[in-house]
Amino acid sequence: MRQATCCECALTTGVRSFYSFEGKTYCEPCVWNASNKAKESARPSQYVSLKDNTVCVRCGADNGGTDFPLVGDKPFCLRCGELITQWPYPVWLKASLAGLLALLAVALVHGKKYFRAGSDMYKGERLVHERRYAQALPYLQRTVEIAPRSDKAVLLLGKAALLTGNVQIAQKAIQGHNEGHFEDADNEDFREVNALWTRAVSALNKVDQASKLAEQDGRAADAARLMHEAASGYPELPGLAVAAEAFDEGADFERKDYDGLLVIARKQWDQFPGSATASRLASALACKYAVTGDAQFSQQAEAMLDKAHQLAANDAEQEKQYQEYSERIRYRLRSREIISPSEYNRRFRANQARKE
Repeated sequence: MRQATCCECALTTGVRSFYSFEGKTYCEPCVWNASNKAKESARPSQYVSLKDNTVCVRCGADNGGTDFPLVGDKPFCLRCGELITQWPYPVWLKASLAGLLALLAVALVHGKKYFRAGSDMYKGERLVHERRYAQALPYLQRTVEIAPRSDKAVLLLGKAALLTGNVQIAQKAIQGHNEGHFEDADNEDFREVNALWTRAVSALNKVDQASKLAEQDGRAADAARLMHEAASGYPELPGLAVAAEAFDEGADFERKDYDGLLVIARKQWDQFPGSATASRLASALACKYAVTGDAQFSQQAEAMLDKAHQLAANDAEQEKQYQEYSERIRYRLRSREIISPSEYNRRFRANQARKE
């Protein structure tokens, strides 16, 4: 029998009475104290029993300093080893085994979806470890549909979703899991997903603040700054960087930097052609016409307004927006006066609203 000594209290006895924790040997009372201290410090607190293969697990025979042969992963003396390997199984046990196999077959048929869920989670987990988060999403979504209470499945899905900018998918999975409660807050996977979630929510809160500031005259630069903070804080959502650039247009407009405004508007139209980007390019061209009187800017602005109207066709919301901004842009082209949307509404729409 091998001996061991506790690193804490110096107790010396058979090695099977000891445990290994953080590379050190402890007796049972001392390992409890060390594990609890580690847990309080947010460190791993698991410990394992030490094995002594010089003692037979069946009869307790002591082989001195020489290991007994292993049967499975257990040490047995020669006599007990032969007894175990040649043990005659009774008929009733064999019959029970046949019955269990029959039950297993039934379970395999009725539990097909759960086996599919396990297979999907295995594939999704492997893809997450390979950082192929977008490819992992469909596997993990199917898993969570079948096993919504699985901590591991939900955390894997939350991680994959947040690292691909799919905040809504992550929110549905996390908040739909035991009302957002997880068993082990010290779990490394939980801490990672929680940190990702906190970062994403912080960014989206800044987006909300920036949107409110953008509606106020004189606050466009502050709105753009907040939007850039959101984009840098959560780069996994690429739309934030695009939105930040669009907010820069508002800041350029307030600074009367119409050249900068036109550069950004052209870039966004080239990258994302649509009714909204066409309207912003038309607005920037109208500003350039207002300050230069160059007819080419006016012609280009009218052409982009027509393009915006065409792209808004068959979309009631975009058509409504077109009617609102096209009127303001054409006023700018007629008068060569550049005023903010709020000033335009105050001058030309307040009376109309009161009449209605």
